[in-house]
Amino acid sequence: MTEEEFWSLVDILGGAANQHTAPHLTRALTGESRARIEAFSDLLAEKLRLLEDTHLAGIPVSDVHDPPGAAPVPLSGDALNNLHFAIVAAGRSRYLRVLTHPHEVAHHIWDFAESDELAEAVSRAHENTTGEPWQGPLPGFHVAEPDASADPAAGDPPWLSLALHGESEIPTAYFDAATSVAETIQNDPRWRAWWSQAEPRDLTIEVELGPRAERDNLTIRKARLWASFRRDTSRFRGLNKNTLAHLAATDLESFLTLTTTFLNLPAHPPVPLPPHTTPPTSRRDAARTRLEELRRRHGKNT
Repeated sequence: MTEEEFWSLVDILGGAANQHTAPHLTRALTGESRARIEAFSDLLAEKLRLLEDTHLAGIPVSDVHDPPGAAPVPLSGDALNNLHFAIVAAGRSRYLRVLTHPHEVAHHIWDFAESDELAEAVSRAHENTTGEPWQGPLPGFHVAEPDASADPAAGDPPWLSLALHGESEIPTAYFDAATSVAETIQNDPRWRAWWSQAEPRDLTIEVELGPRAERDNLTIRKARLWASFRRDTSRFRGLNKNTLAHLAATDLESFLTLTTTFLNLPAHPPVPLPPHTTPPTSRRDAARTRLEELRRRHGKNT
């Protein structure tokens, strides 16, 4: 695929990638071959890498969804990744301008809230064309590799890695609990013995947290199992830090149970719960508890 062909496909987005424009790109890519879709993906990944090298993190930028009069702010993490997608989606001229004059990124109001739909369009087109899910991380989605500092001399190389992506902010308690539980599992001899029965060398779990429909994809590629899950962030509403931590642990348990079934492995060891976790209560129970608290506070015992 030539540069001209790549940018011609990007232009289908009309300058912004979101849930309204990305399906048009998906349809156009679906008409291409597997090799052409992968070539588009490779060029997209190259454009994003060049933007990463321009170090846009310290430059305040504005988004079309910002409140009126809001001051632009520097971006980091997923928001910065989405800015990179938005710059590519804006088309060749604006992309090259930002690449050569990075500070000009502050002179434009971007539409980056859903711009990672640009990469999702690649995944959906690949699945439409081949009948197979996209294998491995999408362009712009970085998977945390296993810690190379683990003791290889002891014959225990890392086997598990976890990456969390969020279109909206992932609650800190959920993020911290999920990564802590994954680290505990990674270092637990019982879990290592369980995974030793699997054919793949290691396991990469990617979790996308956002408002879109939930989805599970598991595939083996180059001796690695890629397990990709999408979960709805509406489940976070009304949860405190203890219930968020519990949800993170139970989510990981469900991911690992699906992995067990996919690989036809024996049942996995119990998933550890972080300290001070509490299961979420039903709305009815929560309302009853709140009512009882109000009655006690006002001396209206029944």
